[in-house]
Amino acid sequence: MNRTLGLVLGVLLGPAIASAQSADPNDPYAPAPTPVPTTTTTTVVTPAPQPQPPPVVIVSPAPEPPRTTVIRQTPESYEVRDAWNAPVFATGALVFAASYGGAAIVAATSDHPGANRLYVPVAGPWLALNDWGNCPIDNPRCDENTTQKVLLVADGVFQAAGVVTMSAGSPDSKPDAKYVATDAASSSTSS
Repeated sequence: MNRTLGLVLGVLLGPAIASAQSADPNDPYAPAPTPVPTTTTTTVVTPAPQPQPPPVVIVSPAPEPPRTTVIRQTPESYEVRDAWNAPVFATGALVFAASYGGAAIVAATSDHPGANRLYVPVAGPWLALNDWGNCPIDNPRCDENTTQKVLLVADGVFQAAGVVTMSAGSPDSKPDAKYVATDAASSSTSS
């Protein structure tokens, strides 16, 4: 082990010992000494450049949009207002048609005295009620007769209500229907 240690130390310290020895000046194989430069260097210190001010940026405002003039001109027209109310008229027509249709079916199928009067609209149920006949109240057959009379009265009321509702929803021929002419020269200016 001592031998190994000596070998390792010799390898490591050999170059250091060789560089510490001075070179022989008469050695013909020794490299020529390098000449020391004799030039003088003058160092001029220039001051650091002063910082430049930031550049000035000029932003011009956005241009305003040009002003425009808008002229609105409507063609000459007419606005018509009348008293026509289609939903009311249609409701009245449906009520009248249903009640009169029922009365006409009874008139066609019944052989009761006065049933032929049911063909007359609105007044037919009232005329048939007069001709329907009287029945003593203590007679059991009168229950049916009383029910028929109540139905005749209801039919007359519904026919009359249908006609009144149709007339309320129908257009009037009165001068309250308005015809308004719009002015064709109206104009407005906006910016």
